[in-house]
Amino acid sequence: MEHILITGASSGIGKVFAEEYASRGNNLILVARSREKLDALANTLSNTYGVDVRTFQQDLSFPDSAEKVFDFCKREQLVVRTLVNNAGFALDGAFDAQPLESHEKMITLHTLTLIKLTYLFLPEMKHRNQGEILNLSSITAFQGIPYNAVYAATKAFVLSFSESIREELKDSGIRILALCPGLTETDIFDKTGIDPHKTLMPVGPPEQVVKAAINALQKNKLYTVPGFANKILVQSGRLLPRSVMLKLAMVLNRRKKSKIKHSQPNDPLQTP
Repeated sequence: MEHILITGASSGIGKVFAEEYASRGNNLILVARSREKLDALANTLSNTYGVDVRTFQQDLSFPDSAEKVFDFCKREQLVVRTLVNNAGFALDGAFDAQPLESHEKMITLHTLTLIKLTYLFLPEMKHRNQGEILNLSSITAFQGIPYNAVYAATKAFVLSFSESIREELKDSGIRILALCPGLTETDIFDKTGIDPHKTLMPVGPPEQVVKAAINALQKNKLYTVPGFANKILVQSGRLLPRSVMLKLAMVLNRRKKSKIKHSQPNDPLQTP
C-alpha cells in the first residue's frame, strides 16, 4: 500500500499538506514531535476521508532521526510514494544573539535530516521507476537575509540540493521539487513574536502554498514560488546586484534591529 510521508505534519504547512493529500484519497505517514497533535489529526483525516493514516512521533532535529523514520516504515511495510520534507523552524534576530544549539538544530533539521530521508527512500523509488520528493525551501534561498542568516543559508542549500539531484534523476521517473514560498501565515509568527500584519513582506495562506506545490510537482517543475509578489521579489534578485538586494532585505526586516528575539524549535515551526 502506497503512502505519502509528510514531516512536520502536525501544524502549519505540513498539516495543510496532510489535509489536501487526504482529501484526494491518499494514504499518509505523518511525522512530528507532538504525539497529541499527530493522533488528533490522524483520527480526523481517517474518519473524514477513509484513508489509512500512520503516525510516528520524532524530533527530526537529531542526527539519527531520519534512520528512525525509515526503520519505522520498513517495520510497518509501508511504501513511500511521495516524500514531503517539510519540517522546519525559524529564528528571529541577530546571528550571535541566538543560542548555538538552536543554529545546530536548524542546520540538522533543514539539511542533514532532509538529505538522509531522501537518501534512504530514494533506492525504493528508483527500483519502482516512480516517486516524488518535495523539499521545502523558501524565497530566502535566492539571497542572504540579515537577521535570518542561518535560515536563509539552509534554504539556499535545500534549493541547490534539489536542483542537483533532480538533474541526476531526470531519466528515473522520479520527480523532485523545491517549494519556495514567501512568508506564510502559520504559527511561526507566534513562536518568533512577529506580527504578520506589521511586516513589509506579503503574507500568504498555507492552503495556496500547498496547492501550488502539488500542482507544480504534478507538472514536474524544478521549483515553484507561490504568489505573484514573491515571484517579483525573486526575479528582482536576478536583475539587481546582490548588494542592493541585501540592503532591501535589511529594510524589509528593519523592525528586527530593535527587537532581537530567539525561538526554540517547538513542534513544528512551519516556515517558508
